[in-house]
Amino acid sequence: MIEPLEAAEEGRLREQLLSFARDLNEIYRRERARTQQLEEALSELEESYLATVKTLAFVVEAKDTHTRSHLDRAHDYAVALASRVAPELAADQTLRYGFFLHDIGKIGIPERVLSKPGPLTDDEWAIMRTHPLLGAQILSPVKFLHRALPIVEAHHEKWDGSGYPRGLKFEEIPLGARIFALVDAFDAMTSDRPYRRALSFEQALEQISRSAGTQFDPEVVQGFVELCEDADKGRIFVGEGARSVS
Repeated sequence: MIEPLEAAEEGRLREQLLSFARDLNEIYRRERARTQQLEEALSELEESYLATVKTLAFVVEAKDTHTRSHLDRAHDYAVALASRVAPELAADQTLRYGFFLHDIGKIGIPERVLSKPGPLTDDEWAIMRTHPLLGAQILSPVKFLHRALPIVEAHHEKWDGSGYPRGLKFEEIPLGARIFALVDAFDAMTSDRPYRRALSFEQALEQISRSAGTQFDPEVVQGFVELCEDADKGRIFVGEGARSVS
């Protein structure tokens, strides 16, 4: 039989434990609410950063009359190819920002060079080739975009090391940049320029295939060819920037 004093002590202990449990539950609830608030604030901040950078990207597109609508098409093409070659890249939203923001550095290129209607001189090309590094400098303060920087910096590097700005070659070039380099070239080939007409899809694909092992990663080229072969009714990409190639 429990003595009255012991029963009272047990009751107090039980009440203390219950009170402690309620306090813990309240602390947990408050921390969850604060965490949610912090996550929402971070998300809003990221969206604000991205909106600002996108605005800059569209300013570049508006200045460069040679690449109107290029941003959306290049992004969609790159996501489609990445889904074939490296699905984990296609699923990474930050790297996809890199596809979209690849030419952000052109905001720092003089308009006389950026909008020149004809071929550039050697000196003008030297200026133009600074835009990948300028782009990385613009984006580097934005912490959540850091994983996108390799695409911005290296999308003009070539598989054989003859690209710019650093002359990287083979696997030194980040895979996302290797993927984007191909679709960037594809879009340029199949778009009109003041000094040349657009190539047909077949001509562009043949030129890309010939450049496997020199300008482009052979495995990425193979993935692109397979993507085209699997096309349904002449449409090779899905998204706002997709267009018919038949």
